[in-house]
Amino acid sequence: MKVVESGYKIDLHIHSVCSRAKDKGKVAFNTIDNIGVLAEKLNANGVQMCAITDHDAFGFDMYKALKAYENDEQCSVIKVFPGIEFTVEFIGGNGPTVLHVIAVFNDEDEAKVAKIADCLVDDKGKTVYDKNDAFSEEKFLSILRSIDLDTVLIVHQKSSLTSSRPYKNDAKTVGEEKFQEFVYTDYFEAFEFKNRKNEVFNKNFLNAQDLTEDIRFITGSDCHDWQYYPKETEKDNTDFVYTYVKCLPCFRGLVMAITDHRRIKTVNSFFNPTETYTKSLQITIDGEAYEIPLSRGINVIIGDNSIGKSLLLHKLTEYRKQQDGPLNKSVVRGYDKYLKKHNIEIGTTIPAAEVFAFDMQGEIRDKFEQQKIKSDDFLSPYYPAPIKSGAYKEKIQRKLNVIFAFLEEKYALELLEAQLGRFKILDEDIEQAESISFVGSVSKNNRRVEGYNNISGDLDNVVEEIETIMESPWLEQDDRKQLEYIIKQLYSMSIRYEKKKKRAERENTKIALFQNAVSKFKQKYQSSVSDRQKKLSTYSESIDNAAEAIASIIRRREKLTVPDFCIEKETIQIQTERVHDYEFNSRLGITEIDEEYVKGLFASEMKKGTKKTVLEMSQDELSERLSYYTGAPSEALNELKTRIQEKLDDDLANKFTITQAGKDRTQELSSGLDAQIYFDILSYEVNHDGMYIIDQPEDNISQKAVRDYLLDRFKIMGEHRQVLMVTHRPQFIVNLDVDNVIFIGKDDDRIYIQSGALEYRDADYNILDIISDHIEGGLDTLRRRWKRYEKNASV
Repeated sequence: MKVVESGYKIDLHIHSVCSRAKDKGKVAFNTIDNIGVLAEKLNANGVQMCAITDHDAFGFDMYKALKAYENDEQCSVIKVFPGIEFTVEFIGGNGPTVLHVIAVFNDEDEAKVAKIADCLVDDKGKTVYDKNDAFSEEKFLSILRSIDLDTVLIVHQKSSLTSSRPYKNDAKTVGEEKFQEFVYTDYFEAFEFKNRKNEVFNKNFLNAQDLTEDIRFITGSDCHDWQYYPKETEKDNTDFVYTYVKCLPCFRGLVMAITDHRRIKTVNSFFNPTETYTKSLQITIDGEAYEIPLSRGINVIIGDNSIGKSLLLHKLTEYRKQQDGPLNKSVVRGYDKYLKKHNIEIGTTIPAAEVFAFDMQGEIRDKFEQQKIKSDDFLSPYYPAPIKSGAYKEKIQRKLNVIFAFLEEKYALELLEAQLGRFKILDEDIEQAESISFVGSVSKNNRRVEGYNNISGDLDNVVEEIETIMESPWLEQDDRKQLEYIIKQLYSMSIRYEKKKKRAERENTKIALFQNAVSKFKQKYQSSVSDRQKKLSTYSESIDNAAEAIASIIRRREKLTVPDFCIEKETIQIQTERVHDYEFNSRLGITEIDEEYVKGLFASEMKKGTKKTVLEMSQDELSERLSYYTGAPSEALNELKTRIQEKLDDDLANKFTITQAGKDRTQELSSGLDAQIYFDILSYEVNHDGMYIIDQPEDNISQKAVRDYLLDRFKIMGEHRQVLMVTHRPQFIVNLDVDNVIFIGKDDDRIYIQSGALEYRDADYNILDIISDHIEGGLDTLRRRWKRYEKNASV
């Protein structure tokens, strides 16, 4: 067995007759002749890993008798450890205090195990107590050193950590200062409790004190009479709950479990039982077939650079994955060439339907930096629907149209006034002049054509919008009929104004023909009259044209009304979906529209210090005050229109952001939190199954962030789904307590694969040694992971 497939039920606190010195008749039944009774009880309760831990004593024969059941297919027990329950006096704030400490030893060196009892007694067979019926702390540590076996220490804490009156011999009886020393020096690998009700109190205490990572709890039956196992005695009414550990059934595995709180549970729920997962990888290298078992939790691929780790991820998924489509063909050709060169065949394919997500190297960072968070397959379902901005835009656009129409008319009148010109009053008697005056008083009305065309077009747009609404499956039947009637009415209006437009266009065509005829007649006429007649005729035309122009300007000015910037104030609600500690927001670039917003559209395009509003400016003033404008004055208004339209479009475009709950939802989180958001949501997602594949998560996040939160997120993720990861960082292997390591190595030109849980080792290799030898910083990380104070635990 190379990987853990399920948690193992344990009981490391069982007494035998060897405890009679302190327990007297309570353990009288628990003799070697009755070891079968204990085995039957353990089997009936499904216990898989256990230890007989007698008070300050060790019975090697008793240990061997129970260990014989490891190979019995009819018994659930698959691992028996040697152990002792030590009585140790510690000096704390409350003075000398006696604690009960369970020591579980490595069972691999049977010769040393056989000599454990000798380390507890003197030449006369008397227990070497130095504090009445207890060992001093120094004596206790001295005995551990003389036993010379790797050790796991578990201290009693039968009452809850919140109890004001702890049981005798509980760890909390030493006083707060000494207890804190136990915790922060990792003096004990775990604290033992028995009663189920204390579990909740202990968890609440750990969460409140932020000690979840520092204190591990396990349970032990403390059985003194095997006939009533798992009760302590016949009269025991304690609501006992077993502990499950996630590890291989070996001492090293036990150490791995006891030193990580996520590997210890009172329910066997380390992996998602309904999760789709890949059981193994089939790979052949130079004719040698490898079947690499995969854990249902976290699997990491490690190895030297350019050894083919990323290639393996892509080949397993049939080269499907890249940010913007299939993997680049040249990259695929390179990968296939590498496989052919090294005679490698990968027989396993992970179907697309069984891949929850696949993040390539650096891809998470790119998702946020390139603003792909809304289109990302994983993140997009969390966002609320886009906000319909059309109504807001139409409201503002109407006001802008009024303002722009005013400015166009104002500047047109300015131009007409400038074009009136000057001419000299003649002294001749104009009444007697033999001349004909030609006044072009009949002109085309292009504004009318444009107006009718706009109405018709706008009505057509409204019809299109209503038809879009009618496509919704949520629209009620009565409302659908009402909208059909409205469409008919609007369509009828559109046709009517389209006809008006065509009539106006025909009138303009006639006027144009008339003006052309008059112009030709004028040219012929002037070619046949005297110079005086031409002069008088031109003068008369100028007088008439000027009068008509002035009258037209006056009439148009009387109709010209200065608009304002006022529109009814309206708040634009941000749409939000709460996802764990984050809010996924659909919003526009602005949160309200009002008079100030409309003013701001214009003011934002003016040079600093401009005091006049655009409504007060002449065309030349607008050209002068428009920021970064160097064009002709006649084009300044068109430039202003374009800029404001672009700003309006941007302000009313949907924006998708992620914010922390309770923060200003109009402000995005800093880029440094992007990967944290992503991994947070990934770790809690349980509605979609499938494997999560990621290539080098360390590329997306800082060392501090890895330590502070990311490892915990991956541990949570590993309980929900299968994870396959490539990494070069030792923290992602050792501190993450991964469930499986796949090492791809190279010996000369031969590529080979070794795999197993962190605690796995056999005659050929040791996973922890592989990490130490092939991952930069791996040895230092391992040393920190296994640090113990004055105890022998060098696994």
